[in-house]
Amino acid sequence: MTLRKAIEIFDSERSNSVDIGKKIRWVSQLDYKISSEITEPRGDEPFKGYDISTPLETTLKAPEEFGEIYGLYLNMKLDYMNGEIARFNNSALLFNNMYRDLSNSINRKKAVLKQSEIKAGDLYV
Repeated sequence: MTLRKAIEIFDSERSNSVDIGKKIRWVSQLDYKISSEITEPRGDEPFKGYDISTPLETTLKAPEEFGEIYGLYLNMKLDYMNGEIARFNNSALLFNNMYRDLSNSINRKKAVLKQSEIKAGDLYV
């Protein structure tokens, strides 16, 4: 999925007055989360982020079958920004479920390449 497509889908599903720059920053936050928590430990390059100068045809981090995650994240951010707590809680639940599914899918397909420290009590193993 491209940056343009993610924003267009969000705009078509939910009317909003959020400027394009803020939407790009929100998508960038999600791709940073995906990158730092899931794909970088598996050998991907560190994520540099998106801004208003980023081409809208840039391919996003989530695989195509999980493209809906961008709409869910943008909905969650919009609900939070508008102070709609009940809607935010619902949006957050849907987003977190899809993020878990995305993470599990990538975990099954690609092993972690970097050595990571795991804390067990006061010890690192």
